[in-house]
Amino acid sequence: MILQRRMTDNQFKTHLIVGVILTVTLKLILYSVASLTIPDYLPWGYLSRILLWIWMFLLWLYVRYMEKQPFLCLKEKKHTVFFYLLSAVILTAVILGLNLFPEIFTRMKMPLADMHIQAEMMAYQHERPFLLILTAITAGIVEELIFRGYMLPRLDTLLNNQWAAIIIVSVLYAALYYTYGTWLNILIPFLGSIVFGFFYLKYRSLTVVVLARICALLILGAIRF
Repeated sequence: MILQRRMTDNQFKTHLIVGVILTVTLKLILYSVASLTIPDYLPWGYLSRILLWIWMFLLWLYVRYMEKQPFLCLKEKKHTVFFYLLSAVILTAVILGLNLFPEIFTRMKMPLADMHIQAEMMAYQHERPFLLILTAITAGIVEELIFRGYMLPRLDTLLNNQWAAIIIVSVLYAALYYTYGTWLNILIPFLGSIVFGFFYLKYRSLTVVVLARICALLILGAIRF
């Protein structure tokens, strides 16, 4: 089906579980070590993007030599150009809507939560277009390949339950945003991940998901100040 079982069921499940654990812990370890030596945001901004690519590379090594499976085990479906364009626009609009929702209340002086950390980060990137573009492309490619492309189909196979897999991936994905400091900074990625996860399993187009994520991040970075 999705994954070829070239080992016993127990080995198969063990490798999948370890891979899911590595997906989360590798990033935490890399960032924790690097943050001890890079105090300023600008060099950290670039270094953190490099660490994301290293994170994906290490995970790829695990898949290659331990799982011995394709990194992206769902075969990409081909769609019409109209489908790609319409889907990318809709998904981008959904992510923008989720991220701009708190801004509506903030501008009405009805803040739902303190979003100053994210606002400061976006303002910093707004003033540095190259860092903004690098951030959008890196997050769009690396995070979507790892969470949607790698983790989601494996959990779907392991649990044999699409929605359970989507929710677990969304919880793990949102948990990585806890450092932003508010419940909204966790809820918004969680909801966005559910939308992306459902779309990917239904239409099997990681291309659309990646493009939508990149576009949304570029737009958010361009309009926030």
